[in-house]
Amino acid sequence: MNKTSLRIGLIHLAVAHKKPDLNRKSLLELLNRAIEEGAKIIVMPEMAISGYSFRSRNDILLYAESERGLTVSWLTQIAKKASIYICFGMAERDENTGILYNSAFVIGPEGKILCRYRKISAESRWACAGNPNQNNTFETPWGRMGILICADSYYGLITRCTAIRGARLIIIIANWPPSGLDPRELWRARAIENGLFLVACNRAGFDLTMDCCNAPSCVYDPMGNVIFEGMGKESKLFLVDIPLDSNGKLREDLRRLQLMKRPLELYRDCTLNLWPVRDLTSFLGLPTPGVLPILCVVPELGKHPLWTLKKALKHVQPKRGSLLLLPAFKTDETIIEDLKTIAMSKELGIIWRDPSMSDFCGHLITWDGKLNTWRRNLFTTNEEELFPEFDFSCARVSFAPFDLIKHPEFATATAKRGCDIVLASEEFLEKEWKLLGGVRTIENLAIAACGINGAGIWTTPQGHERWGEVLASEGESCAMDLDTSLTREKRFQDRVDFELLLSNGSLE
Repeated sequence: MNKTSLRIGLIHLAVAHKKPDLNRKSLLELLNRAIEEGAKIIVMPEMAISGYSFRSRNDILLYAESERGLTVSWLTQIAKKASIYICFGMAERDENTGILYNSAFVIGPEGKILCRYRKISAESRWACAGNPNQNNTFETPWGRMGILICADSYYGLITRCTAIRGARLIIIIANWPPSGLDPRELWRARAIENGLFLVACNRAGFDLTMDCCNAPSCVYDPMGNVIFEGMGKESKLFLVDIPLDSNGKLREDLRRLQLMKRPLELYRDCTLNLWPVRDLTSFLGLPTPGVLPILCVVPELGKHPLWTLKKALKHVQPKRGSLLLLPAFKTDETIIEDLKTIAMSKELGIIWRDPSMSDFCGHLITWDGKLNTWRRNLFTTNEEELFPEFDFSCARVSFAPFDLIKHPEFATATAKRGCDIVLASEEFLEKEWKLLGGVRTIENLAIAACGINGAGIWTTPQGHERWGEVLASEGESCAMDLDTSLTREKRFQDRVDFELLLSNGSLE
């Protein structure tokens, strides 16, 4: 075994719709090439045997196979003969119940099924959703790995559960066309927020209803660095070498660090059952929906935020009723009085954090000059002591450190309490803040963050599109009108192993 790297083969297959024999023939050719080139793990796309688009259970029934069917038997023989791991997806028919699943299988070098994972965010027309408590991980000589299918990586909690189960590397098999949200942004963020390697094998070509000619396959390291990105109209074999540590293992220190930093007491509202609720505004007593103007002002290099704010207000006229977010800065009575004058004269609210305090200390000045101050011990384990949440105009607002916003559990719990937006006032926004701020909106709330190195406002995606985004650099401002009628339309992926999610999982 190569001690310095692990070679993975990604079969970026132009899957032919309803032509399983042709797909097996194409797979075999690329499988043999991958084996000849020394790949130890070979990954195929979602539903690589049948194609993806089916209109009903009857439409796909002929193409669904059991785990004792032709495809599994065929790939089992190849894996055993070549002493490799094969990960693939197919439409599965359960022999005992006749239920149909969109499934992923992992076959090991001894010719045995190591893992069978049934897609949780399953296709509505024909598939049954998989059990959220299923174990989607498996052991290898390089460390434990996990497997997910396409849309299961869209929301953050299923991916997080895979990390908690101990996966150092997550394999995603996909049919993800390039229109709308670019999955590379999403998958890269999943690697960063969980501190693990991520391997995504997409398909190529045309399906019955999808154009996947530019659908990306990719590999990222635990810091989100690009190891590989590729795409193509025709079938291709991508060979990718993933670095190993001195013991021939996949690193997992960043995964452990990310999981150990989770304040579980803040996440328990993730478990709230809101699926029967159609009107969150009345159910949770939220402000009447409307438009809230958000404004962020980034100081010029070396200048105090207040100086930059006064300069900016000579050129930028905030809308009446705006909520102005500033970076974190040390506060005294003189500064507060200046900000009160600005808030009342411009008829807006101003919010920021004072980093000179040992506790989390936030300030809000409303347009009537009233000062609200919150303090929270950052190390508390008191479930009832949340970070500030308050109503401002037509929005319910949360105010929290960006270090918390990075975690999908925090965003989901905050969204389930009815918040429309989370604000973060920071001294310095860390690397990848632009990506993580955008991806977090998928958990059903808007995000705004402001530091001395930049600012951003991100709104929730509409349909399958990318999130809305405005950004600012040093000495600039950015603004967005937040329509809270859109942030009340929350959809949650609640098929989650919540008992696992609210535990420390595999940190051995």
